[in-house]
Amino acid sequence: MKYTSDISVVWHGIPMQSSTLLTASRRHSGKEESLSGTAYRALKEKIVTLELPPASLVNEAAIMAELGMGRTPIREAFQRLAMESLVVILPRRGILIADLNMSDLQKIFEVRIELETFAARLAARRATPDQLAAAEALFADADSIIQRGDHRQLIQLDHQAHVLLAQSAHNEFLEQSLDRMYSHVLRLWYGSLHKVSRLREAIAEHRDITAAVKAGDGERAAQIMRAHIDGFQNEFMAIL
Repeated sequence: MKYTSDISVVWHGIPMQSSTLLTASRRHSGKEESLSGTAYRALKEKIVTLELPPASLVNEAAIMAELGMGRTPIREAFQRLAMESLVVILPRRGILIADLNMSDLQKIFEVRIELETFAARLAARRATPDQLAAAEALFADADSIIQRGDHRQLIQLDHQAHVLLAQSAHNEFLEQSLDRMYSHVLRLWYGSLHKVSRLREAIAEHRDITAAVKAGDGERAAQIMRAHIDGFQNEFMAIL
């Protein structure tokens, strides 16, 4: 059975279906909460891309000045990030950007591989025609990106593919769990930007996953996804 939704969002210009409960939670708004949400997204981007380096103390005054916001939305944003284990709030000392802990990352890989393969199976049953079309369109320019050697754009492309697959599973709790894990995995990506060599293989795997999902072959999609994640995990362990 194919799922439909009356709520849609746009991810980097690609229309995607939004999760109902997650969307509803975002509607609990007011000006201050909207500011904290903006601060949260901006700070998360800085943490994930390592602009705020692992194990560094945050200069809260500098962040306030850069984002043009007061202390309250900034602190609310950091509280959210602390819940995602991206920062550590140290009483009377400040805010510490979480270090890249290989033991924790290994545990994340263990959970992620099971959730991602589950998402692939669900997507094969539930993806809408629009989501399938978006997944196919996502890699239209992938070959030229690979030829240019634009690792940063390939990371973004890989991330978008995983996000779209999670949304295509139409399970907002699964999507939310995977979103939290992506943040930690992306930090590894950016920390190893020019050391990862299997980006071409990764794009081919995503295309094969999309084809399997479109064919309704959940087991095939899950099998390729497992190989995809295993491949990156093995490479990360070898270079870190």
